[in-house]
Amino acid sequence: MSLICLSYAHQHTSIGFREQVYFDADSAANACARFRCGNQDASSLLEFALLSTCNRTEIYGFSKSEGSAAAIEQVQAELLDFVGQSREVDREQLRALAQWKIGPEVAQHLSRVSCGLESLVLGEPQILGQVGDSMQLGLIMNSSGTVLTNLFQAAIRAGRRARTETQINHHSMNISTVAVNTAERQLGSLKDKTVVVLGAGEMAELALAQLKKKGVTDFRVVNRTIARAAELASQYDGQACVFEQISHLLPEADILITSTGAPHTLITSEMITFAMQARPHRPMTILDIAVPRDVETSVEDVANVTRCDIDDLQMVAAQSASLRQKQVPAVEQIVQLETDRFLTWFRGIGAEDTIIRLRQKADEIRGNELARLANMLPNLDDRTWQVLERFADSLVNKLLHDPTTNLRELEGTRDALDHGEAMRQLFRLDERVKLTVDEASQ
Repeated sequence: MSLICLSYAHQHTSIGFREQVYFDADSAANACARFRCGNQDASSLLEFALLSTCNRTEIYGFSKSEGSAAAIEQVQAELLDFVGQSREVDREQLRALAQWKIGPEVAQHLSRVSCGLESLVLGEPQILGQVGDSMQLGLIMNSSGTVLTNLFQAAIRAGRRARTETQINHHSMNISTVAVNTAERQLGSLKDKTVVVLGAGEMAELALAQLKKKGVTDFRVVNRTIARAAELASQYDGQACVFEQISHLLPEADILITSTGAPHTLITSEMITFAMQARPHRPMTILDIAVPRDVETSVEDVANVTRCDIDDLQMVAAQSASLRQKQVPAVEQIVQLETDRFLTWFRGIGAEDTIIRLRQKADEIRGNELARLANMLPNLDDRTWQVLERFADSLVNKLLHDPTTNLRELEGTRDALDHGEAMRQLFRLDERVKLTVDEASQ
């Protein structure tokens, strides 16, 4: 059995491609439902989790294959087919751009992601919550089990430790912050500018907070529903609008920031052309931080209009990372410790390993109790003592026979993993493993 990760991230794919493989909340839930427990016979995967953000789409899997090259290729083909069919993307393009992590490197990679080391903006804090959401979705949809849950928990621990034990997120700049700073560099002071924010999610809220710090007083929050727009606008003394008003708002906008979850573009070049006719000598900056993008790329052909998307902001983000870059070695140490901790656990999850540990603990208890009995009854003759020893051996063997036999029969299934994990927790079989990891970290 082995771990596998299929990754399409900002380091090696364009935003145009990431739009094609992006999973929104509904499609992510559908993907997990396809691989949930009960559909295992049709898949090489025992467990499945999906992490899809504006900067990456990654699939994490735990396979029942034995880890040979042929078995891994079979799982890779299955995942490529799944993405190709569900996202309607050419399979050869998917294969050419795919980045694969296999075995132990999967654990290290996810911990790096959770800590913000793989983010477009080094150390950005949003990814930790997104990793947590991904784990929760897998649990709710029953596509994740014992292994991936422990994998994600290890990564989340690493992310939390990175934020409390290092300064990786100090002076951090999320994409919304980078976008607002970019607008300030292009237009100068923002205090007298009119800003239209399209969308009312987390990224929009972060943008509004930054705009307020820059002294912006005239901004409109546009959303599909007026209630959410009003809720967000009221926090920052802005004006709430619905999308049907957008054609009247665009001619007034010096800055347009878009961050919706729409599956298609909302702002066309025709809309921007019409808006600029009313203000031909007044520049407009458009910051599209949505994935998929909200604004047609052709708007940049309109005179006096500047358009930036997430990929355009990447260089700006990289320039702000110098202070946090010094924290990377300390974060890397945390990643390694949490990765080692997970891998130590992972190597012991097989049925035989669990059975061996269970028998070792039972033998230890048997030996301790016989030793205690010997102290209590020092005058027992050898024949009676041998009878007691045989009785203790027989009792231990009969008590362990059914659980160990059943666990062996389930080997290679999710039930074996779940039952084995329950057995390790109920009998505290991982205590020796924990000691080994703690000693190694000292």
